[in-house]
Amino acid sequence: MEEKIMVPSLLTAANWPIVGQLCWILGKVMNFIYNFLDNCLPSDNGLVGLSIILYTIFVYTLLLPLTVQQQRTSKMSSVMNPEIQAIQKKYKNKKDQASMMKQQEEIQQVYDKYGTSMSAGCLPLLIQMPLLFALYPVIYNIQKYVPEIKTAPKAVNVFLTLPDLTISPMQMIKNSGDYGFAPVVIIITAILLPILSGLTQYGSIKLSQAISGQQLDKDNPMASTMNTMNVTMPLFSVFMVFSLPTGIGLYWIVSAVVRCVQQIFINKHLSKMSVDEILEKNKEKAEEKRVKRGEKNERIAAMAQTNTKNMNNQASMKKQSTSNLSEKEREARVEKAHQKADNAKKGSLASKANMVKKFNEND
Repeated sequence: MEEKIMVPSLLTAANWPIVGQLCWILGKVMNFIYNFLDNCLPSDNGLVGLSIILYTIFVYTLLLPLTVQQQRTSKMSSVMNPEIQAIQKKYKNKKDQASMMKQQEEIQQVYDKYGTSMSAGCLPLLIQMPLLFALYPVIYNIQKYVPEIKTAPKAVNVFLTLPDLTISPMQMIKNSGDYGFAPVVIIITAILLPILSGLTQYGSIKLSQAISGQQLDKDNPMASTMNTMNVTMPLFSVFMVFSLPTGIGLYWIVSAVVRCVQQIFINKHLSKMSVDEILEKNKEKAEEKRVKRGEKNERIAAMAQTNTKNMNNQASMKKQSTSNLSEKEREARVEKAHQKADNAKKGSLASKANMVKKFNEND
């Protein structure tokens, strides 16, 4: 019960819309991996741990195209940042609405110049988030998605020196003498797991930032925020892995290692691409979008112009029909209008207007 209280709400993401459906799909993937290993390997030892490793590699390989796109945007941002920071310095002490709008306009012009947008780096991340949220419930509640684990021998949970992937390192230390390993081995494993998690997370962050090839200006508020995150995220990882089941810790370490390996290859790939080459591709895409927007705007303008012409034609036709009337026909129409006003119903707006007219005439 205590352990469930400590588990963050992210581990209950299986109840969320969309994420729940992804959990079901990833659960099928995990079940397939476990059964495949069970049929291929002679021993049950370590099947859960190996399943988590292969499951992690599979999911992050699936996310690789989005990661490459995000890193490509990051590389382009390193070129744009000096210009954006110069604009931010220019309006640093100007907080009025006009200056803020002008600053936003100039920054947007920089994005247009490089054929990208402010949301370009966020879109791949937004697509990844539901899938990443769906990873944790499958690992935390692995027996729900892989029913065979419930009936498997107890030895199935043993992976390297991890006696049970459903308990936390904290519990391993408290009960170090109960798992068939020497207590010192259990304690070292329980301490090493969170430390490895923190180190791999830190390495992953530094590698992802290396592609930009440029440090943020110290005067930029983003610089201190990123430096803080570089420290707090690995420390947060250490705390979470120490508190949560070791299966989650194993996933966290493997995911960071996979990201590091991917990032090394991504960095090599992007280092071969010049900024001008990326810029040219961005401009081509931006031009295509502008052409599409231009065509739409031209259609709207043409429709508006047609409507205006129709209204002008109708007005001119009415005016022309009135001008073609003879003097006698005009007088007849005016007389008819006067008679209609004289015969207006008592108390109506027309009768009141008629009374005002007669009063003005008598006056």
